[in-house]
Amino acid sequence: MFLGRLFGWGLLGLALLMASGDVVLALGPGDHAGLLTRDVWVLLAGHAPQADAPPSSFGHLLMACPAWAAVAPLGGILLWACRSRRRRHRFHQTFYS
Repeated sequence: MFLGRLFGWGLLGLALLMASGDVVLALGPGDHAGLLTRDVWVLLAGHAPQADAPPSSFGHLLMACPAWAAVAPLGGILLWACRSRRRRHRFHQTFYS
């Protein structure tokens, strides 16, 4: 659980860095060429994602979105799934007399 939360916070921090980089690029002069998920995929996997998917598929749309928009929800889901919860008794019996 602890490693999942640590990794989730790391992904959220990475998404924040990516988003701030996009903001700096947008405020600068010239053409705005932000970091896409496709670029991060190429850096991590070493090859481009397969191009045989139809343009309306979810994978194609995910690769075309900004990288921070794909990484931030993954971090949030990890934080939510690995949260610490109180133990609840499954069978709670009460006796009335």
